[in-house]
Amino acid sequence: MDRYDVIIIGAGPGGMTAAIYAQRANLKTMMLEKAAPGGKMMTTWEVENYTGFGKIGGFELSEKMFNHTQELGVEYKYGDVTNIVDKGTYKEVHTQTGEVYETGTVIIGTGTIPRSTNAEGESKLSGRGVSWCAICDGAFFKDMDIAVIGGGNSAIEEAVFLTKTVKHITVINLLPTLQADAKAVDEAKETGKMDFMLGYEVVSFNGDKQLESITLRNVETKEESNLKVEGAFVFIGQIPEVSFAKELNITNKWGYIEVNAKMETKIPGIYAIGDVIDKDLRQIITAASDGTIAAIEVARYLEKSNKL
Repeated sequence: MDRYDVIIIGAGPGGMTAAIYAQRANLKTMMLEKAAPGGKMMTTWEVENYTGFGKIGGFELSEKMFNHTQELGVEYKYGDVTNIVDKGTYKEVHTQTGEVYETGTVIIGTGTIPRSTNAEGESKLSGRGVSWCAICDGAFFKDMDIAVIGGGNSAIEEAVFLTKTVKHITVINLLPTLQADAKAVDEAKETGKMDFMLGYEVVSFNGDKQLESITLRNVETKEESNLKVEGAFVFIGQIPEVSFAKELNITNKWGYIEVNAKMETKIPGIYAIGDVIDKDLRQIITAASDGTIAAIEVARYLEKSNKL
């Protein structure tokens, strides 16, 4: 069995950057990804804060990053990782389809998955009016009234994107204020297509075969009301995607992987980067920075361990 120097799990901006630096360090490198390269960046309508690009679509930026890895000769494989086994001097990466890969080091960059409201009817009406991806599903709601649930940057930015298609948006937020930055909020208000219901929680998503309305409860008064909508987009945070790493015991109580400034976990040879780690700021550019640091530290670790 061929042994890799480093296997990077996840091909988001952090993973792809790590792959570029690892490949340039002449490491035998492989990226494993269970979806398309780019991660959440793929479904971001427009990126305005990635240095050097001004405005660029998330899909286009993902494509540019992936093409860069391929130009350098990074090996890329599809795979849904189910387990990482620490063998001391090397690691085993197991996938859902039964493949087992040996590697000197592992970089985990699997990101996060959208958090659900867990309200009644949400699962039943998923794909029938309830969605977590504006770019994927926004076109289905042309000239319709919809709701966006959440008050952070993701919720407000996606709501602004949806105004290009839908008739009207009601933004629903559990807290009495929006958490999005001022620029995003101003842009949202300027569309003239949004109302805001702040301090409301979702009780249920209603409808038989398709979403017809959302039952809301005022957090202060406990009074319930019914909002008629044909679509609802949920943006209330993320959950770290680390189910395959539970046996390694490298996560904190919230499920995020704990690392030091070198992106090292407490297990020698296992690193983590991007949204999956315990950090304050989760941006494309900070994920890329994490990937750079991890790849350089991997090269140093392997050199020190005489594995090159």
